Amino acid sequence: MSLIEMMVVVALVAICTLWGTQSWRGYQQAIRLEQHAQRLRLYLYGVQSEANNYNLSAVLWAIGGKDGCVGYGPRPSDCHNATGKIFVTEEHDIELSGLADKSMGFYGLRNAAMAGRLTLKNSAGSLRLVLSARGRLRICSEDKPLLGISLCQ
Repeated sequence: MSLIEMMVVVALVAICTLWGTQSWRGYQQAIRLEQHAQRLRLYLYGVQSEANNYNLSAVLWAIGGKDGCVGYGPRPSDCHNATGKIFVTEEHDIELSGLADKSMGFYGLRNAAMAGRLTLKNSAGSLRLVLSARGRLRICSEDKPLLGISLCQ
């Protein structure tokens, strides 16, 4: 092999490695986003089951942003002052948004709910967690299908 052929091979390997590394980072970000959405859904299922079991009203609050959190009960000024069972985004690249002025929550009588949505975003995309009036929680993707999660209708 000549020096030029060797340099072409090294350049091709470098290009393939760079492409693979970028793809891997995007996949990891998508996995982190999907895991946070699943954790948020499990947290909300717990709140829903507690409201149903004890016939309570659990009105949710959310503090958006990079270090966002979701909880129920009295709304704190920020996530660091929150007490009780709360959901906190642990990754700094994941942003929580979507619950504005509208109330969203669970009501114990007949397992009803006040419909609403929460959105988790990062550079891989954005996932929306939707709560229906019947208490059904589902996750859908806002921009593009992400890791088998379908687009929002």
